[in-house]
Amino acid sequence: MPKLLRVPTDLVEAYAICFLSRCSNTKRLMAPIPNFRCLIQLRSCHQLRAHIALLLLSLPIQVASPAAPQNAPGNAEPKPLEVTACEILKNPAAFNNKLVKVRGYVFINFEYSLLEDKGCSGAIWFALADDTGAPGLQATVTGTGKTGAKNSRGKRIPPITVKLLRDSNFEKLEHYLKVKAEVRTPCFDDPERPISPDCDVSRVTATFTGRIDSGYKAVHEGHLRKSPDEKPNFKGFGQMGLFDAQLVVGLVEDVRAVDSLGQVKP
Repeated sequence: MPKLLRVPTDLVEAYAICFLSRCSNTKRLMAPIPNFRCLIQLRSCHQLRAHIALLLLSLPIQVASPAAPQNAPGNAEPKPLEVTACEILKNPAAFNNKLVKVRGYVFINFEYSLLEDKGCSGAIWFALADDTGAPGLQATVTGTGKTGAKNSRGKRIPPITVKLLRDSNFEKLEHYLKVKAEVRTPCFDDPERPISPDCDVSRVTATFTGRIDSGYKAVHEGHLRKSPDEKPNFKGFGQMGLFDAQLVVGLVEDVRAVDSLGQVKP
């Protein structure tokens, strides 16, 4: 493979000056470029341009392709940030429109779908990337939180695309959430047999990869100052916009369910 050869800087510089000044005599160029003596032989800007063209044709120039921008279409997906739910809850805006990998337990009832962590209070709204509700969620009045972000110039950046993978791990999560939602408890199994996966599910924990959506930092700070008696302002995500961050899940891993006695389900 031929080496990358560069056109002499002096020659390119000379043509640029020549073009801008519209000169007809290259002697006018000799002062700013004293070392490029071959220019004395050229009579006009047109000759200089032709000289550069011939030089380019004679050199085995290898043109380097420009580096593809990050997150451009066709590029590999960005590597998710491994964080805790507590870190996200502490500063949701810092993770807005970022791909994360987070572990937590899922709480679902008639109108709430939440991801929680026993290490801190608060919750992240739990959403699936295909816009279907998690098993057990029946109805919700969503807030006005917006997805995507803005760059330093205020131009909108679209949300990172997340697609839900419905593999065996997702099916396992879905099964245990359904069992929990249907309150199939207790289990009346023979204690000598393996624990049944179809009854008495107390908590479901898993590792999730997905996109974090978050409102402005000022919205989060306003929610922290809000008293329990104040009406919701609907500026966040999920039910009545009560949540400053939502996780849009694309991948589920390492599902773990336990019963009311703390025994791990299969």
